[in-house]
Amino acid sequence: MEQVKQIESLFGSDFNLLAGLPISIVLEQKVPGELNEWESKITKLIEISRQMGVERTGVTIHTGNPEAGRLLVEKGFEHFSSKVDVHKDLKNHEASAKKTSWRSLESTDLSEEEFKDYWEQAMSFSANQASTLTMDQQLESVRTELGEGWPSVCRVFFEGETAIGVAIPHIEPGMPGEGRLFYFGILPSARGRGLGSFLHKEALSMLKEIGAEVYVGSTHVANVAMQRVFERNGCEVRAYTESYYLYF
Repeated sequence: MEQVKQIESLFGSDFNLLAGLPISIVLEQKVPGELNEWESKITKLIEISRQMGVERTGVTIHTGNPEAGRLLVEKGFEHFSSKVDVHKDLKNHEASAKKTSWRSLESTDLSEEEFKDYWEQAMSFSANQASTLTMDQQLESVRTELGEGWPSVCRVFFEGETAIGVAIPHIEPGMPGEGRLFYFGILPSARGRGLGSFLHKEALSMLKEIGAEVYVGSTHVANVAMQRVFERNGCEVRAYTESYYLYF
């Protein structure tokens, strides 16, 4: 899409663009640094977003840019969350000796409705800020951002016939070797048993299996439990960031 190319050209190599069209677009600042011509770029971003007809536009910048954050708010963006970003080299990642079963949307015994229900349960009572998207919009974002083959990465972990967790491992489009979890979470009924670290490690193994060389993840600063999971599984803090959204 021509407008996507316009945005990529406008922000250059300083930002990643996640295009979850037609619902949203999100810009992520790659490394800390001065944001030059920030006001004119954000003004143009809003203009292009309106032309595209997206429902929301997101901008994530590194903590330590208070003036850039204030300008976003002045332009109508809302501060959504403060996050901690992590990474891990997967070359030496070792899979757990213990395994758990899982099903994906490629499977005939997991429907889209069931997957959305498990995903919604996993997001409930989370320390992360609640998403502003409906479950239909969440799944549509997966479909549009990840493209062909997206059903294969929408996965639910099971103990017997009981769902215990959800993971969406994928290679970030346009970023060869960069593995991410579009979502990872434990269902409320399975929490408090130490499953978070184990299932997250399983998800990292899934990323390695599909060709990821490095894992890039994040969680909200308030989610101390997930930060402990990152630490247990050898992830290192890469940056602290602030996320803002403009809703149309």
